[in-house]
Amino acid sequence: MVNEQGETVALDLHLTPELVRSGLAREVIRLVQEARKNSGFDVSDRITLVWKASGDLAEALVEHADLVSGEVLAISNTAGDPSGNVVSDEALGLQFSLTKV
Repeated sequence: MVNEQGETVALDLHLTPELVRSGLAREVIRLVQEARKNSGFDVSDRITLVWKASGDLAEALVEHADLVSGEVLAISNTAGDPSGNVVSDEALGLQFSLTKV
């Protein structure tokens, strides 16, 4: 809480499950965008995205599937067993593969 010049501001720093899942989805978007860049894809290339996750992360990817697909230009965004050039983030508990369409 901050009190300055007669004004008081209080911030609620409680993270709701919805906010946590939204943050997880944004982190996946960042990782996929990085993988797109590292794979040499053009900014406008469409992809298919196959991911493997569990718990809150899987829930976040299902809940925010449209957001993730839109941001990474995925025409297909599905849970499954990634194959080919698989990207893993152990800290996040995510494996995914992307293929240029």
